[in-house]
Amino acid sequence: MPLNINGVAYLSTAQAAERLGVTASTLRTHRSDGTRSGLETLKLGNVVLYTAASVEREAARRGAGR
Repeated sequence: MPLNINGVAYLSTAQAAERLGVTASTLRTHRSDGTRSGLETLKLGNVVLYTAASVEREAARRGAGR
């Protein structure tokens, strides 16, 4: 279930990874090495959240969830 902050839906790293068909470790690696994934993030302390909209766009682009 997405977390809503100021009207924007966010997913945890685990939720985003599941939707995209990758591991959470893959998403962390992409963030740390600067790979341009097109995923919009919000960092709150040590927690990284992904906008649900950017995850859905990337999932559609990749054809995930078929």
